Amino acid sequence: MCGTAVALVLIGLVSLGGSGAQPPQNGAESASIKLGILPFADATASGNRAAGAEVARTLMAEVVHSTEVQPRMLALEGAVTADALDGETAISLGRAQHVDRVFIGTVLEAKSEESNKGGWIPSMKGQSGNVTLRRVKATVTLQGELYDVVSGRRLFSVRVSGHDSNTAVGGTTYTTFGSWGSDSYRNFLDSPLGKALQMALADMTKKIASAPSVGRER
Repeated sequence: MCGTAVALVLIGLVSLGGSGAQPPQNGAESASIKLGILPFADATASGNRAAGAEVARTLMAEVVHSTEVQPRMLALEGAVTADALDGETAISLGRAQHVDRVFIGTVLEAKSEESNKGGWIPSMKGQSGNVTLRRVKATVTLQGELYDVVSGRRLFSVRVSGHDSNTAVGGTTYTTFGSWGSDSYRNFLDSPLGKALQMALADMTKKIASAPSVGRER
């Protein structure tokens, strides 16, 4: 009887130890984070005023799709512009709009190189024609900074790049960032330059999701 009682006590202790509180998992921790995303600055000098907000919304869509973080667009206040944003201003906007973290992004580079090669297609039923093959290689580089709103600490400052290439027969390509209009941004995203942008944003999203909590080592 005594041995049985001791065994039961030991089993109970093991059970209690196994059911103790566990540290929060990354997914649960991320789900509680409210992320504010500000319009991107355009360092390519494209002159397209809608570009920064469109890129920020594309990043927000990627964050929603790929992470448990809760993102939303932050509004610029007063005379603040995306090109003039700094960490202190971003943190202030984040506090005023009640988010935990705030992200500042810049499009540093967005370019594509194009080459054309023409030739005649084989004759079919006595008919032949000329075809032009267009080779496009695109690169986009983004700068991103993530801040913790409560502590004011910068969690990271990183650069990421995306690349895409495509060979097409004819068609329309975008050779510079911002060469699209507000009504053709979706078409731009289907171009090599747009796909390179989305690849860079996907990489940036991974870094946002894996950013350390305040007080943890980077």
